[in-house]
Amino acid sequence: MLLLALFLQLLILGMHPDEATEDIVDMAVSHGKAFAVVPCCVFPDAFPERALDGAPVRSYAQFLDYLRAKDPGIETEYLPFQGRSRVLYKR
Repeated sequence: MLLLALFLQLLILGMHPDEATEDIVDMAVSHGKAFAVVPCCVFPDAFPERALDGAPVRSYAQFLDYLRAKDPGIETEYLPFQGRSRVLYKR
């Protein structure tokens, strides 16, 4: 448990974390922590309050833009596997 607590002091990770994706980004940004998250599903019906430029966030591309808009320091890269492999991260 101590090792996990120390690890979370440095970096927050999420690999296809589904409904927890936005919470991971929000927690990392609000606490000034580095993070890396690989978003997968958007779940637009579960999160109808998500909006980007006044429009509901319904697509994967919109979800990525929505998450990146939370902090200007969020960067994007691709991981070397098939499927949804975009990683959003902040150092």
